[in-house]
Formats: sequence, structure tokens, C-alpha cells
Amino acid sequence: MIVRSLALTTELALAQTRGTIADRGDYLVVETPDDPTYYHGNLLVLPAAPQVGEVAYWMRKFEAELSGKNQSIKHVTLWWDGILGDVGAADELRAAGFTINVNSVMVVDRAPAETHAPEGIEIRPLDANEVLATADVAWAIADRHDDVYRRFYQRRANWHRHLAVRGAAKFWGAFDQADLVGSLGLVTLGNVARYQDVQTIAAYRKRGIATAMLVAAARDAFANGMQRVVIVAEAGSGADRVYANVGFRELEKWATAVKSPP
Repeated sequence: MIVRSLALTTELALAQTRGTIADRGDYLVVETPDDPTYYHGNLLVLPAAPQVGEVAYWMRKFEAELSGKNQSIKHVTLWWDGILGDVGAADELRAAGFTINVNSVMVVDRAPAETHAPEGIEIRPLDANEVLATADVAWAIADRHDDVYRRFYQRRANWHRHLAVRGAAKFWGAFDQADLVGSLGLVTLGNVARYQDVQTIAAYRKRGIATAMLVAAARDAFANGMQRVVIVAEAGSGADRVYANVGFRELEKWATAVKSPP
């Protein structure tokens, strides 16, 4: 299957660092064997947004390819190619229990102007073992606090650590003395770098910490030969405005749908 979207291209490159991608010709199957509960690691990629009458078909395909083979997969995630944020049969998707997300795909093609961290905060790269502590930041800001989510964040941090060890990614942290209060990753995908998991503990937000991390990581990437840096944010979330202030411009919109377990 040919993919046009930059967001989808980089997402698939990320998925391949951890799991498998099978090309069925008219759709892709993405699977993450070590984390079947990962919504964005076990999914189908469609050539376009599902149209009226197609949602049930793709749900059956998902069962045949994924959930029917692994009983731990209880969600249904559909991604599709596109650059305009087309949501297709939105009413049909929602009636089937899906939540639709429209994302702003933003890029910067040169190093942004240097931005200093607020007083008392140090921004620096994390070593491979420090990357594991990003799970604690994710846990602190999570909507859910149960063992399932804690283990999910720990698995994700372990994956990120492996990327750092291999030199495929660089992670950055914001420190208040010895405490990690924010983090993000920048994964190298050829001559393009893609941000991962920009997160700041709630008590430290709206102080310019995320902006300082974003700028430090981008400037480092361009200094090391990157030609473009990509970030994906939920359209209208507020995060997209932060990225625009740094110098990112919207290149495309990308829509996805997830049906969570009951």
C-alpha cells in the first residue's frame, strides 16, 4: 500500500522499531507483540477514510487480523492515509463506538531561535537509563491510575530506552534540581526527526518548560544534520498553538479512530 501522509509515514517508521507491519495490498496490519493492549501499536491502516457502509467491514478485518488471534487485544484502532483530515463516515464510526481524532501535522525546516528555560529549570539530554524515569512523568499526569496503565507506561519507557541505546532517538528532560518534571523524545527517521510524548507535570505547566525542551531538541537535531522535524498534535488542543509559537507550521491534517474496550 502506498502512503502519502507524512504523519502516517513517520508513525509507521516508529511502529517498525518495536513491532511488525504486514502489507495486505489494500491495507496494512500493524502489530506490537510485546504490548497487545497498546491502542496505537495494534491496528489497521486503511488507504482512505472509511465510507458509509464500510465500518463494519473494517471491524471484521480487524478481528480477523488481530483481536481474533490475540484475546488480549480488546480495542479496535483504524488509521487511514490522507492529508486533509477527512473523517469519512463519521456518524457511522461514532455509532459503532469509535472516538475520532483529527490531528494537526506540523513541521519546522530550520532550527528555531534559542529559548531559555525558566529560572531553576535545567533542560538537558537524558542518558539511556534516565529515559526509564519518563514513565513516572507519564504516570503523574495520566487520566487513569491503575496497574494496567502503569505497566503500559513502563513498557513504553523501556522501548524508548532501547531506541536511545541504539542511537535511534534522543530524549530530553526538564529538571527541577534532581526531579524530572518534563520530558520528550526525538526519534531519527532518515533525515526527518519525529517528536514523541511531550509531557510536563501539571504543577510546572505554563512556565515555558515544554517550549524550552522543544527548542533545545530541535536545535540539536538540525545541528546534527536533520532536514525536517515533525510533531503531531490534536487539532485545537492548545498544544498546536504552543508549537506554532516555536515556529512550526501545519503541513497536513490526519484523522484516526479508536474504539476502546468496554
